[in-house]
Amino acid sequence: MYMNGLVIQRVTGITYKGIDGSGFSESTGQNWYFNYNDELAKDFEPFYDEYIGKTYWNLQPYSWVAACNDISYIQRYIKESQKRNIEYRVLLCGSEIPNPIMTAIDFKTKFLGYDYAYASGDYYSAVYNEVPFVFPQFKLNANGLFQTEQEIRRYIEVRETYTQSHAPYTLEVGEFIIYKLYEVEM
Repeated sequence: MYMNGLVIQRVTGITYKGIDGSGFSESTGQNWYFNYNDELAKDFEPFYDEYIGKTYWNLQPYSWVAACNDISYIQRYIKESQKRNIEYRVLLCGSEIPNPIMTAIDFKTKFLGYDYAYASGDYYSAVYNEVPFVFPQFKLNANGLFQTEQEIRRYIEVRETYTQSHAPYTLEVGEFIIYKLYEVEM
C-alpha cells in the first residue's frame, strides 16, 4: 500500500475512528471541517480544492486519494483548530492508489484498522454505514474498523455477492477503496 497522506478530522464522541466524515453530520468525524465554516472556508478551502479534493473531478476508477501530503497546510489547520479549541485528530491514510504519495513520515503513529470508503472528499465508508446493520457477522475492532487486511477483503467478497443477489442500490454503489488508517501524534 502507498502512504497517501493526512486527513484532519474533528473528534466526536463515537467509537468509530475511520475515514467517514463528510462534514455534514455530527455522527462522524467531520473531515476538513473548516471547509464548512463560513468564516474560515476562504482561507482553507482553495488549497483543499486544488491539492486534496480533486478526486471529485477524477474519472472512475480513482487515481487520487483526498489526502494531504503538505505538512505546512496540516500545521496551519492544527494551529487554527487549537486556537478555536476544536478537538481534532490526524489520520494517516494508506491505500492501493498511487497518488498522492507522502514520502516523509517522521511522526509517531498508532494503527487504527482498515476501512472501505470512497477516495473522494466524501469518504463515505461502507464499513461504518453497513457492517453493523447489514453484515453483523463481521466483527470490528475497538475503532469500528477491520483489524486485518484479510478480514476486510473477506468482507468485500461477501458485500459483492450481496449486491449481486439484491435489488440495485440496496447498498451504496461507487468506487470504494481499502484504507489502512493510522492516528498520527503531531
